[in-house]
Amino acid sequence: MASSVLTGARARFSIDGKKVGYATGVTVREMTTHEPIKVLDDIQVKEHVPVDYEVSLTASMVRLVGTTIKTLGWAPRQGSNSQDFLTNLIALGELNASIEDNQTGRILAVIEGVRFTEQDMTVTSRGVIGTNVTMVAKRMRDEADA
Repeated sequence: MASSVLTGARARFSIDGKKVGYATGVTVREMTTHEPIKVLDDIQVKEHVPVDYEVSLTASMVRLVGTTIKTLGWAPRQGSNSQDFLTNLIALGELNASIEDNQTGRILAVIEGVRFTEQDMTVTSRGVIGTNVTMVAKRMRDEADA
């Protein structure tokens, strides 16, 4: 009987249905902000009201020669001038990401409305070059939302 414990070796990270090759880690953050309701004549908060919902992702990948988030179409290309870049940025649509158990095919999380916001590259004298990307999203659905 297969273990129900999900490990990194079983997890597949995909963006728009394409497996992210050489992904070394992904973090999905789902946050609801609550605002305290404070009233006169009472030192204690009456209640906390939800006022905001945010989703973000970070992913770490090994940098492969010739393959970037721009060549994959996940982030806008610079173009030859700032107007080209702005046009590319506006034209780039939202993406969807998913985390799947590659042993069962079960989708563990779907992250909808993904847009890339930041990337960095780490180069060390004797290490593997890594790329870290940060993304925002509209929502995350996990197994409970299926």
